[in-house]
Amino acid sequence: MANPRSPFLAIIWSLSAALLMSILPLPDALQAWRPEWVMLVLIFWVMHAPSWVGLWFALVMGLLLDAFLASPLGLHALALVLVIYVTRMTQRWSGVFSVRQTTALVFLLILLERSLTYAVLSVRGEVPTDLSYFLPAAASALIWPTVLLSLRRWTQR
Repeated sequence: MANPRSPFLAIIWSLSAALLMSILPLPDALQAWRPEWVMLVLIFWVMHAPSWVGLWFALVMGLLLDAFLASPLGLHALALVLVIYVTRMTQRWSGVFSVRQTTALVFLLILLERSLTYAVLSVRGEVPTDLSYFLPAAASALIWPTVLLSLRRWTQR
């Protein structure tokens, strides 16, 4: 019986790439459509390697994202931890869901994350001006099948 290979390097590599894609500059017209890369990659790893990635990983990645994006400390960390908690609760379903169903689930999870950050920013008095604040949820749902297929090969034994 072959030993299962460890996804540790793939997790570190993919999360580093997600952090990089989250901070790369985009033209102003595309800025509102930037997918939530870190959230997508964390959701994938929680669904496919739950013993490796969990709430502590989400907390650390959220704090790194806060530092890189110069957002209030804990803003993304809180949202990532709460969404990853919900993802862990729905992790059993993802094994039987089709790609369309997991795409819908990812859309709802990222919409939850955007709603949480919207609520926190509203409490701070920094309310985003329009509903384009929620466009990354749609962009992330559109890019999810690509993320799923490109990272899935690292989980196959």
